[in-house]
Amino acid sequence: MAAPSGPLYDLQRTCERIGLLAFALDVGDAGDAAYIEVGNLGVALVNGRVDPGRRRFNLAHEPGHHLFGDAYAPEVAISGGDDVERLINAFAIHLLLPRQEVTELWSATAEQDARLAAVAISVRFRASWTATCSQLRNLGLIDASERELFTSSPPTAADFIALGERWEAEMEAPAVPPEYGKRVLGAYQTGKLSASRTVGLLWGTVELEDLPEQRPVSLDSLRRDFDPLS
Repeated sequence: MAAPSGPLYDLQRTCERIGLLAFALDVGDAGDAAYIEVGNLGVALVNGRVDPGRRRFNLAHEPGHHLFGDAYAPEVAISGGDDVERLINAFAIHLLLPRQEVTELWSATAEQDARLAAVAISVRFRASWTATCSQLRNLGLIDASERELFTSSPPTAADFIALGERWEAEMEAPAVPPEYGKRVLGAYQTGKLSASRTVGLLWGTVELEDLPEQRPVSLDSLRRDFDPLS
């Protein structure tokens, strides 16, 4: 995956481009995220119950498993875990918070108020507060004591107002990969999927009454579908 230029938004679509289908569902207290391989595809499930910044970090973590060919292993916190998990956590942080862009934004704003500059980075890059503070420390922009101080004082609504920023949440559960959803709906419209199966594959993002009318299917198209030489 190429390094992003600026904030990487619509991470779900980016994952889909590298063969990773990412779903967001409310799974209660079952965990943050999971990854499995299905044929030549990867499938990631992100817990939609956790806060938006953490969802983004959890999803950014899963391409690491997918790209490094690492089958599912229990997820761990940013600060802990084995060497593989630490490597993938580092991948996720750098994916969401690229060095050059973060450093530039920090240099432009930190002299006025360092903590507020950190909040601006967190909001602009839609990164969790813990990941933001970790990356600022990784890049040498804050020291260990500042990281501890910042981490203990997460952003507030007043901070967002002071910055004139709004948090744009991604992957509000339920959410399915965009191209996957398009193809499922297309299969329904051409009669290849039943209505109930379509709703099931779209994981609660639509109801039966939301489905469009199916398009008539010609006999020629049916023959082509079943003709191995076509």
